[in-house]
Amino acid sequence: MAILWARVEAQALLYMPWIVLDRRPTTVDETRRKQAHRTILLDYPSLGSFQALTKAFRNRHHLVVASIVIKLLLRAQIVLSTAVFHAEIYVDSTTRLRARLGVLHAMVGVFLIISGVLLPMLYHAPSPRGIAPRDPTSPAGTAALLTSSQQFLSRLSGTGHADMNAVAGRLAGSWYTTELTQPGRRPEEMFQLRQHGGGSGALGMNPSNRPEEATGTYQPWTQVTRTKLISIATSVALIVGICVIYNLKGNENGLEVDDSIFIVWTCLPTIIFAALAVFWTRIDIDNRRLAPFLKLTNSKCRFQESLGLTYMDEFGLHTAGKAMKNQDWAVFLAKCTSMLGWLMPIFTAGLFAVAQMAQRANLELGPESQFVSTTKSLSTAIDSDTIENVLLRETPKYPRWTWEDVALPAVSLIDHPSEWPLPNTELVAKVPSLRGKLTCETISLYGGEGVDWQCVPLGGSTKQPICGSDQSRTALVASSCSQLSSKYSIKYIWGSCSDDGMISVMMCNQSVVEVDVLTTFRTEDLYINLNAIPIVNASSETPSDVTADITSVYEALDNVGADNKTMNGLDAFFRTLVLSRLQTTLERIAMPERQNSVSQAIRQLHGILAAQAINSDLIRQPLSSKLRARDDSPTDIPASVDYVLPRLMQGSVQTFVLIGLLGFTLAFGLLSLRTASRGTLTKSPGSIAAQASLLADSTLWWRLPDGAEWMEDDDLARCLRRRTFHLGWSKGAAGTRSYGIGIVQDEGKAARPPMVSQTSADKSGGLVPGRYISMAPGVYSYGDVATYEKS
Repeated sequence: MAILWARVEAQALLYMPWIVLDRRPTTVDETRRKQAHRTILLDYPSLGSFQALTKAFRNRHHLVVASIVIKLLLRAQIVLSTAVFHAEIYVDSTTRLRARLGVLHAMVGVFLIISGVLLPMLYHAPSPRGIAPRDPTSPAGTAALLTSSQQFLSRLSGTGHADMNAVAGRLAGSWYTTELTQPGRRPEEMFQLRQHGGGSGALGMNPSNRPEEATGTYQPWTQVTRTKLISIATSVALIVGICVIYNLKGNENGLEVDDSIFIVWTCLPTIIFAALAVFWTRIDIDNRRLAPFLKLTNSKCRFQESLGLTYMDEFGLHTAGKAMKNQDWAVFLAKCTSMLGWLMPIFTAGLFAVAQMAQRANLELGPESQFVSTTKSLSTAIDSDTIENVLLRETPKYPRWTWEDVALPAVSLIDHPSEWPLPNTELVAKVPSLRGKLTCETISLYGGEGVDWQCVPLGGSTKQPICGSDQSRTALVASSCSQLSSKYSIKYIWGSCSDDGMISVMMCNQSVVEVDVLTTFRTEDLYINLNAIPIVNASSETPSDVTADITSVYEALDNVGADNKTMNGLDAFFRTLVLSRLQTTLERIAMPERQNSVSQAIRQLHGILAAQAINSDLIRQPLSSKLRARDDSPTDIPASVDYVLPRLMQGSVQTFVLIGLLGFTLAFGLLSLRTASRGTLTKSPGSIAAQASLLADSTLWWRLPDGAEWMEDDDLARCLRRRTFHLGWSKGAAGTRSYGIGIVQDEGKAARPPMVSQTSADKSGGLVPGRYISMAPGVYSYGDVATYEKS
């Protein structure tokens, strides 16, 4: 869009003087006095964007103001577009494209502003009928439009060598419009620049005595050697900078990234390359607009190579091809450099991307508590809330430092760097933990055997029958049964009380063992991360020095399910087992085929209760500072953190593309030192008055037929195809030396001098009637015409 709009802006700058001249004459005196500076003396293409914008504001040229503002806004969109999306590369090499809503809203706002600025352009657009009979972009186009403007040309006679201040002085106070007149001969209408007011504005110098030297020298800053050296140095500096960043950090560990200053690594590179592209564009514009005139100062040129040549109001590729065809290498190199320059901001959009790099930090955990033996009852070690959270809830909620059937020591990070703990990271450690263990032997009783047994319930002192008269099933924990071996301290008895049922007896001894548990903690608070459950290394199991009667915690279960009539025959332990999340139903208690699942659930429930009992204050105690200082204190626990670190990575493809583009611009810059256009102009030839001053005393007017302003480019080229032109000092129509564009070699027929006013005729030595032979026979041959030069 910005490329297409550049064409619109170029046309607005080029044609604005003719658009204003095409309008009706102004009526305000102040406006009339300044009208020449707003039209025929106006040279927007020679100005930078901000200079042209300022002048357009002063001149109230709304079309130019709108076109420049939109161009600047579109360039701002180029910068914003590089920040609206950014790539994030994850550890698994997947890439996500993220959008920044703030920047996206800013882009929408800019587009709305552009839409608003377009409205005055529609209002101030030129008339559909056109502004002139032909395109005035080339020098020949301007000359053809001024063919019938003898009064205007006569005022500028003798100003070809002068600077624009002298030309403006000659036109001081005058104001002009373009109009079509009908002089009563064919063609029926003539296009001319008509003066409506103002004096003659003489230079104060007799043309015949004028020395052959220019009173002005024009060379824009874009044409000096220093500018080319700056361009070369900038390309070298950017190539070196990109390579250094890439080789040092951009391609390996990356750069530190702070999302709050994302504009630094998104917009800033684009701003740098966009500014460089603007710099090269300014050089390109000046090369294109000055090329035809500089060629005329250096050598004698044919029409198509000079007067008929223009590189303005064209797309870039067309200009580059034309410049190559005409061997205008300075224009070719400048245009190619400019086009490559505007490709660079496109590749800066993906030059840097945020990548998540996998990192591992080795840390240490220091114990904050120790486990001690106790002979006290653990019936008060857990409460009803703990039972509810750990056993009865579908999704358990474990107290800190416990998980399922293991109890971990309380730990803390020691000797960690200042930036730790990092949020949203996980710390992994192999933590030595305690768990309750049952060493068991299971027997099965069939055919009603065991129904009449009597056992002492755990925690009781008197024997009770295991099956009552009203029981269909039984499930209890006993400390002793006369029919069973006394080498096991705990007997878990469950099954059917019917004569053909089965009763299972699991005889166990309890103990506390130490195991290594691979545990994942949240780094910021060292809570166990339940999304990565702890893994118990069963092969690391060793006996623990901690001793305690874990089964005494069963007394805390007495109230669980006590009012549930459906659980007749089940003691507190088995009621809890049935009501818990361990998926042991009441029916499974009496099913022989479910013996293994029930025994496994018993072990699991005992382990969970043991972990909570060990976690109580009766066994877990804080580790005192004195104990930490002892040699036999618990050792530190090695730990590691696998985390991802956002780093700013430099894209390889974008880097090499930018280096390649900069390499081409560097080569073009070096070549431009040898192919720079040579020659000196007295003034900027961009305004109507400047070109008219170079053509006022030219013999070109002798060779332009009547109605040249209406001729097509090809017809005009055929008329002048055998002429050779030069910009410099030459003999004029009256025999005097004048500075301007003239014909230095003429292979055509004799032709008329231009029609001039009587005042101009007196100054030039006089003109007499004669016969004009048209330069385009059969097309513009109209018989008798005014005059030719007196011999």
